[in-house]
Parts: sequence; structure tokens; C-alpha cells
Amino acid sequence: MIEAGGKSDEFESAYAGSIDFSPINSAAASSVTRDDQQARQRAMLADTFYGPIPPPPDKLSVVREPMQSERAERLQIKVSICDRAMNVDAALWLPSKASGPVPLICGLDFIGPVGLMSSPEFPIDKSARVSSRADYGASDNRIEETLRGVCAYRWPVGMLLDAGFAVLVSCYGSWVPDDIDHWNQHGLYPLLVNPDKTSLDNPDVKKNSSQHHTAGETHTTGAISLWAWAIQRLLDVAATCDEIDMSRVCVAGHSRLGKAALWAAANDSRISAVFANQSGCGGSAPAAHPVGETLAQMHERFPHWLLPPQQAVSSELRCDQHHLLSLIAPRALYLGGARSDLWSDPIGSYLALAAAAPMWDTDSSQGRVWPSARELWQSSDQVCNGALGYHLRPGGHDLLPFDWRQFLQFQATL
Repeated sequence: MIEAGGKSDEFESAYAGSIDFSPINSAAASSVTRDDQQARQRAMLADTFYGPIPPPPDKLSVVREPMQSERAERLQIKVSICDRAMNVDAALWLPSKASGPVPLICGLDFIGPVGLMSSPEFPIDKSARVSSRADYGASDNRIEETLRGVCAYRWPVGMLLDAGFAVLVSCYGSWVPDDIDHWNQHGLYPLLVNPDKTSLDNPDVKKNSSQHHTAGETHTTGAISLWAWAIQRLLDVAATCDEIDMSRVCVAGHSRLGKAALWAAANDSRISAVFANQSGCGGSAPAAHPVGETLAQMHERFPHWLLPPQQAVSSELRCDQHHLLSLIAPRALYLGGARSDLWSDPIGSYLALAAAAPMWDTDSSQGRVWPSARELWQSSDQVCNGALGYHLRPGGHDLLPFDWRQFLQFQATL
């Protein structure tokens, strides 16, 4: 049981009592190897929550095209399965004065490279479906010209390049439309399903797939697993670039894309570090903590993200998000939270991180201290414990340059 150190009026709404986490065996003390324990937990989460991540495509190719108006390259990616293919764009930024292969930060963004660049040179994907931005003139889930450059602060490319990282970003809605009505009309679904709607996880076809669904219908996996698949393809792309050091790859994501980043890292050992910012329910926030969004609310609003509750396979092992976090051990894991974003449950996420910490336990981890939730709330100090880190800042639900600076400070301690 993880104690939060008592309540006060200041953080009472953010703290709802201690959380009775199901135990995670210490990596050092358990008779079961960490790999075996993680394999069991990974299968449990795929069966009961996210759905499986499909296997890699049969073929992936990349065309790199330097941009004239930006310090970036447009990457034209083609992925093929059987006789079907899909095309999607990404953008790559490289440090200008690197003397050899550089570490990479990659991830999906809500608007993608169009939102990070102010010039009109990068093409808009008219088929993408993204979270609506009516305040920027984009109210029908499409990417519009008015969205160019509006998300540049969320991915401060200059800061990351100055820190020595390459940056690789693609639009999540180009891979998998974040719209239940367009789920099967563009991107990954047509790639993974035969034209006659035969699912590729049919034994006769020997492939995994998602299936088109609406609320109440069944499907073999969820959009979070498919966005995780997209992140894995970005890693495949990075592996074709000689300028990138594939032993130092960080995946980052905010909100629902933080959920995808965590699940991708749980399934792909090429990822050496994860930065999940305010990933909330289905990400780092435990369902056992009655603060913020609930699983029932998320299933109702976004039924395509996860397996439907009625379809999940029952498991003897009680599952919560500290199990997901533990799957990233022994690699680096960093979480960000905000005081005014109780919907994503910042205190519960911190306590889940502390509950998962035994999977990182080694002889060198003795003496590490996890401040109580009350201490964290009062100080808003960054917590760095070896390969694990967390910060809580003022403000609401967003990914800010401040969050990136905190993550880079954590990276410097590794």
C-alpha cells in the first residue's frame, strides 16, 4: 500500500486516500525473472485492456526530402502488407553540428509536422482525422491551413536540437483517424483488413488486425495499440537513418499519445526512454484511484481506444497502470503532471510510478526516496530516482517547453 502522507485542504481534491496497489515483485528479490514477469503482465494488458499490437508490415520504405523553408526533412513513408499499402508523412530534424550518430526523440503529435512548422511547404493530409480545434478554425476533425505552427510550443524543436537530439514527429490521425465514424476509411485499418472485411488475425490469413467498429461492437484491438504500432514504424524509419543512434531512442507523448507512448515502450525494447506527459486514464493514472477520468467515461467518449469491457479476457492477476509502467523496467521512464489537471490524476500517476519502482530495484537503488504526495504537492519539486522521474508543475492540461526542460534535466542525470 502506498501512503500519500496525509491530506490537507490544499490538495484534498487531488488525493483520495492511499491506493491498494496489487504488489509488484522486486526485480532483485523475485524468484521469477523480470522478463518472465513482464511477459505475463504484457499479455494480461493486451488481453484485458489495450488489445494486441499487430505485427510489423511486410515492407517499409522511406524517401527523405530536404525542405527549403525549414530546418527539417519531409519523410515519405510507405508501409505494405500483402498487396495493400499506405503512405504517411513524418518530419525529421537533425542537429547541425553533430560529429556522429545522435540520440533521438520521436513521437506522434495531434497535428503533426504541420502544427510544428509555420511554412506551407509541408503538405496537409486531407484524410487525417484529429481532435477538433474549433478555436483555430478546424472544427470538423480535419487539419486546416489555420493549424500551421500552432503546436510548435509543444515540440520545442530548437531546444531539443540544442540538447543534441534528433527529432522525429508524425501526425497520429494520419496513421489512425481519431474518429469513430472514419475509423475504417483511412490509414491503418484498410492496411490490416482485407477488402472483403476479413480480419487479418483470421487463422487462414495468419495476421493480426483491428476491425472497424462503433460503440458496442467488438474489435480485436484498440486505437491506442494501433498508435503504438505507428510509433514502432517511426523507429523502423529511424533505423534507416545513419545519423541516428538507435541505442538512445526516447519516445514522447502527451495525453492520449502519452498512453500510446507507454504501451509502445512496453512492447518494444528498442525504446530506451519514455516521456509520458499527463497521460491519465489508460496511461499512468491508476483506475484504483478515484480522481479524474474513469475507465467507464473513457469507454463512453472514445470506444475505439481500448478493447470493449465486455470483450476483455478475464485475468486472475488484478491489473492496473502500475503494471504498465513496470513493463518499461529497467529503461528510463519519466512522467509529467500539472496541478490544475486533475482529470489526468497527477497524484495517482506519481503513486503508480512509486508502486512500479520495485521492478527497477538493484543493489545500487538503495536509499532512493519517494516523497509523500503531500510533500510533492506542496513543493512541486522534480523527483529523480535513478531511471525514474516525475515533475508536477502549475497549470493545466498541455505539453509546455517547461515540461521538456524538466525531462532534459532528468535525462542529464542518467
